[in-house]
Amino acid sequence: MHILKSFFKVVNYYKVGIIIYAVIVMVMLVALTGTGSGNTDKMFQKKYTLYIVDNDKSAVSEAFIGYMTEKHYRKEGDLSDDQIRDLLYYQHISEYIVIPEGFGEAFLNTKDEPLSLIETMYDDSLPWGIFINMQMNEYLNGIRDYMNSGLSLEDADLKVKEATDIESFVTLKEKEASPMERPYTAFQFLPFGILSIIFSGVMPVILSFNDKEKKNRTMVSKLPMTVRNVMLILGAAILSVFVTAALVALATFGGPEYVFTREWWLSALNAFIYTISITFLLSMLTSLPLGLGKKGGANSTAFITNIIGLSFAFLGGTFVDLTILGDKVNAIGRFIPNYWYSVAARKIWYDGAGLQDIMYCFGLELLFGAVCLSIGLVFTKFFGEKAQ
Repeated sequence: MHILKSFFKVVNYYKVGIIIYAVIVMVMLVALTGTGSGNTDKMFQKKYTLYIVDNDKSAVSEAFIGYMTEKHYRKEGDLSDDQIRDLLYYQHISEYIVIPEGFGEAFLNTKDEPLSLIETMYDDSLPWGIFINMQMNEYLNGIRDYMNSGLSLEDADLKVKEATDIESFVTLKEKEASPMERPYTAFQFLPFGILSIIFSGVMPVILSFNDKEKKNRTMVSKLPMTVRNVMLILGAAILSVFVTAALVALATFGGPEYVFTREWWLSALNAFIYTISITFLLSMLTSLPLGLGKKGGANSTAFITNIIGLSFAFLGGTFVDLTILGDKVNAIGRFIPNYWYSVAARKIWYDGAGLQDIMYCFGLELLFGAVCLSIGLVFTKFFGEKAQ
């Protein structure tokens, strides 16, 4: 019990790391489960700022300017060439357009490309200049074609605006959201939070007990190294249970209507089983001669936490759903507990699986933990006997 009491005293010393990772996980979890779908039933065209000068003042030029100001924002004023170049360079305007005198007459009486009758200046290294030119060309060609077919300028203008209105014929396909999506997403994210908080809070504690001087004191006492290690694992397990319980409670807000349902109980059980395997993984890592003692400090703990946490999250379906992971990634992911946690979570929320259907997932998670625990105990005994 003395080791256990000392363990929690040291945990209190490293509480800052636990709080930091807890806040990060909490923010990410709220962001994942609280993001609404928004209004995605309409398509809106992006607007740019144009500087347009009309030296023609004809009916065609006025119709053209009216169309462009509906699609974009217009900037006016007396500016020099240098000022215009500065505005283009700093992207305060997207294009400089000058309608020369006689444009309307030339537009109606020639078959030249309409855009060639207008003076434009834009940054050709940026895509929006080309896009705006395509819009102008599309409108003017449409006006000419409708007028050649016998329509007036006003009617031709209405026809072209109707034909180029993307909101009337383009819609975004709405995603069919399952009612299970939010609770599934919340519980699916838990492994990253569990691993990050436990590693950041427990790893430096165990590493402090593995300090050379403390090991030597243990060796000359009546307390065997194996018992000491078991007590440390017990302390880590107790802390891990509290961490997991808090995260499960937080994830519950992703689907409060499912609280205490079969899906909720199985998901909570899945989280606690994953916690056991991760605790045993931690015991193995802290028993290996990786040189992570006091010299490494908090930087070593953060490094190990981030490397393992992110690797497990990406390979095991925590950040990227299993349904879109490649075959090779899936093959690698089968060797880590995150993968089987994700398989169980999907079966629980989407397939209506019961306990019997996911027992093999729980078993493989525990098998991973048992292997890690065995390796950790062997290394603890081997290196403990060599302590001086």
